[in-house]
Amino acid sequence: MRYARQLIATVAGIVAAAFLVILACHADRDISTDILIDSPPQVVWQVLTLTRDYPLWNPMIARVNGELREGNVIEIDAGMVFRPRILAFRVDQELRWKGHVWIPGIFDGEHRFVLEAHGNQTHLIQSEEFTGILVGRITREIIDDTVLAMKGMNSALKARADSLVPVK
Repeated sequence: MRYARQLIATVAGIVAAAFLVILACHADRDISTDILIDSPPQVVWQVLTLTRDYPLWNPMIARVNGELREGNVIEIDAGMVFRPRILAFRVDQELRWKGHVWIPGIFDGEHRFVLEAHGNQTHLIQSEEFTGILVGRITREIIDDTVLAMKGMNSALKARADSLVPVK
């Protein structure tokens, strides 16, 4: 009986120490990228939401299955498969979803595309808010890689949208 108590106390100590290490390394993180596109928001929105064409131009997201509609759960293949829920779908303005790795609260991401009209151009802001107990120092490299991937997608989206607008 004494050994069982010692074992339970040891395991509890290890769990508590692991929890404290995770807590000490934890830090929610926001990232944001943007680009000015020489096309109106309607064209940019068309490219962004025509997901069946993603394999033709999108270096970040290989595939999207499901209808982009608020409340829907879609499937995104970005090297890893995610199943986020669409939180906002505002035509020509905003697309936002939230997903997670494994179970909610471990490593969650709320991804957002915002389109702002600037004359006949579009200011595209692509951002993500990472939350969960594993977000922090141990995921820094993953998040930094995501910034680079988002910048690549922004550039590819710009090239695709600009190719659809006739030159004046």
